[in-house]
Amino acid sequence: MEKVKVLIVDDHTVFCEALSSLLTIKGEVDVVGIASNAEDAFKKVKQLNPDVVLMDIELKDSDGIQTTRIIKEKHPDTEVIILTMHTDEQYLLEAIQAGAKGYILKDFPSSLLLEAIKYVAEGKSLFDPTSSSRVLNELKFLLNKKRQLTGEKDSSLSKREVEILKLIAEGYTNKEIAQKLYLSEHTVRNHISNIFLKLNCNTRAKAVLEAFKKKLI
Repeated sequence: MEKVKVLIVDDHTVFCEALSSLLTIKGEVDVVGIASNAEDAFKKVKQLNPDVVLMDIELKDSDGIQTTRIIKEKHPDTEVIILTMHTDEQYLLEAIQAGAKGYILKDFPSSLLLEAIKYVAEGKSLFDPTSSSRVLNELKFLLNKKRQLTGEKDSSLSKREVEILKLIAEGYTNKEIAQKLYLSEHTVRNHISNIFLKLNCNTRAKAVLEAFKKKLI
């Protein structure tokens, strides 16, 4: 099985080196590089083509969320996990909007971080459990305020796709959605891929945002 290639972006060199050692000790991921600022991160993403970038929010020459946004625009196949000490919900909202697939606090156990990296490398989303439910509620609140400015529902979505969108918004996993709707996980994944395509999204969080905008849920 091919190792997940990881780039660490953080301006604390000692932290980066320690984290690199922790992640590589089991041999399941390959830390291909370390970057201390945004400019270096852009160069190394282009040169090293990592599968996952671990991104701090506070960098010397920029901020991690803006850096994430640029990386995702230029390298959409590279996934980003924000790794930070910030618990502020606003940061998490901005990270989702920038295209991050994960938001994890730095006190997250290293063994679980390793699993999170592999999970996100598969294209799935993972957010700190203490924040994700609050952020979903915040998304609902913010987008409900804007509903009067949005257009009509997107009629191109099928009834089943709308049903799956609602379950995604409620926090159900693919497996749970499959069980609830008596479908195979493969079928659920196909529906979600179609939803992403129709709503021009590449993450579950963005699909939820678009669903609220279009008053689908």
